[in-house]
Amino acid sequence: MPWVALTVLLAAGCATMPDSGEPQAVNPPPSSDQGVQVRVIPVPPRDGLSPREVLQNFLDASISDERDYQTARQYLTPEAVKKWQPDSGAVVLSDTTPHQAPGDGDPDHATVTLNSHQVASLDAKHTYQPKDDQFGATFTLINVAKDADKDGKDAAAKAQWRITDLPNALILNQTNFHNAYQQVDRYFFSLPDPSGSGGDQSVLVPDPIFVRRRIDPASAAVAALAQGPSDWLRPAVRSAFDGTEPAATVNTDDPSKPKLQVNGVDCVTSERQCQQMAAQLYFTLASLSGTGALEKVTLTAKHGNVEFSSATAKTSPWAPGALADTPGADGQSYARKADTGQLERPDSGATVPGVLGASTRPTALTPVGGHVLGPFAVRRDSKAAAVVSEDGKALYVANLDDSAKQLGTPLLTSHAAQGLTSPSWDGLGGLWVVDRDPANPQVWLLRGQNRTAVPVDLPTGSTVDTIRLSSDGTRAAVLLRNGTTGAHTLALGLVLRGSGGPSAVSIVGVRAIAPQLSDVTSVSWVAPDQLLALGKEIDSVPQLHYVPTDGSPGADNALQSVDGMTVVAASEDHSDAVLADSKDQDHTIYSLSGAGQPQWKIFGKDGVLPAYPG
Repeated sequence: MPWVALTVLLAAGCATMPDSGEPQAVNPPPSSDQGVQVRVIPVPPRDGLSPREVLQNFLDASISDERDYQTARQYLTPEAVKKWQPDSGAVVLSDTTPHQAPGDGDPDHATVTLNSHQVASLDAKHTYQPKDDQFGATFTLINVAKDADKDGKDAAAKAQWRITDLPNALILNQTNFHNAYQQVDRYFFSLPDPSGSGGDQSVLVPDPIFVRRRIDPASAAVAALAQGPSDWLRPAVRSAFDGTEPAATVNTDDPSKPKLQVNGVDCVTSERQCQQMAAQLYFTLASLSGTGALEKVTLTAKHGNVEFSSATAKTSPWAPGALADTPGADGQSYARKADTGQLERPDSGATVPGVLGASTRPTALTPVGGHVLGPFAVRRDSKAAAVVSEDGKALYVANLDDSAKQLGTPLLTSHAAQGLTSPSWDGLGGLWVVDRDPANPQVWLLRGQNRTAVPVDLPTGSTVDTIRLSSDGTRAAVLLRNGTTGAHTLALGLVLRGSGGPSAVSIVGVRAIAPQLSDVTSVSWVAPDQLLALGKEIDSVPQLHYVPTDGSPGADNALQSVDGMTVVAASEDHSDAVLADSKDQDHTIYSLSGAGQPQWKIFGKDGVLPAYPG
């Protein structure tokens, strides 16, 4: 038997619905790789194994907990050992059962094939990429047994098959991938917005990767951090580690206080750079071990050293999600009254000050036929809100204070009924909105009185139906409508902001990140590295799914949705509860609360379209 395993059973997730209760936050469930406790013990080759068995043992040995794949290399010829580069990437398949090709009984040469559905790959920078391809590889083996009668009756028992030709990357199935690898976020600074005001608003942006779980993951994560961002994220971020030489290993003698030696920088004369490197280091290692397990990190140079502590992390302007909302506005949510369309606080039912909460409603925002249709978005400082008219043809912005007596003129109009939708604020003050006009579908960015048509790199036959910006302004979650089927898929695009002002903004690299979902109704950011999607798999009912931004499998367990749910609302702050609407006669808004087995509880009534700032 090539490996020994200890299996842990995980409880399936669900959500129940009681009648009422105080709302509480529910943290995203752990990703599917957490809790796996399987240790693979490789077995070296022995005489008498068939070519197919040799390949199977090699594949098992290659995902063991050996730093340099010593046992796996024993299954290769010396020439193959020199060529094989297991750290160049990985191929994740649904099945890794090899099949020996029928041959002519050649005692010296054999061919074994591996054909399977490919679900993902890792590149040389440890970046996960979802796949939906057919994978095929051919392995060539030779019999290296010496001083044996290869044609004799004992030939099979004395055979010593070794692999001489094989693919470079590691090859493993999904179960072994989650056992052997652990997800970690490395962090890089967002680039300043050339068209913005208020100076440098750079914050740390997560770049998810996978490192080997039990082979010094801290040092592997830091090495990947020093290597720089993924090819996809690189155009939108920068690293304070550029031009430096971090040590190959992290000093974890005290795991709560790791230390890193860095050459190529002077932490006395370049203190700010060292502080930023320490921030990148802290949040990268915190994503690996958890913030509660990390007291501080120390960055040491030839001259000077810098510390970054957990206390500093809580107030740092560079912290991931620091632009998500205004300090002190934790848990602040909004909705529109189902009967009047007024903007309100759903927990109390109190309307907001100004024209958007006034009892005398502007004609453009008066519900038609008793149904509120116009979506809205509160700016992240909670001082203003954008709202779409009930006919979907006009976008307005109004302050949320008593000075806002009139709605004013629209900032944007559409020629199509229900054309404008999905207003979304980034943390830099930009307002994004989608115009679904069939004759001219478009994504718009508004800043003050300036508006810019934003080109989007879309798959053929798709249009943007919904957009949600991350608070750092570097990534856009979009629901893409298939022009043939009408189904919506969840994708992520990278926001590029050129030096040519607002007109230089574009969304590129749009990629699907939830291929398992056949149709997605609503999406919201629930963390800087994670989305919450209301969607369904094929032949299934809509459920809530936590979706990592790299498209890797999130929690194995989906959460039951509320009957009639059409909108899900979350914030990048884990302390805020998940909200959802329903289509019952009371227009109930529910809050998802509790750990382990979260429950839907009544949060408010007579409200629709719940949302957090952003």
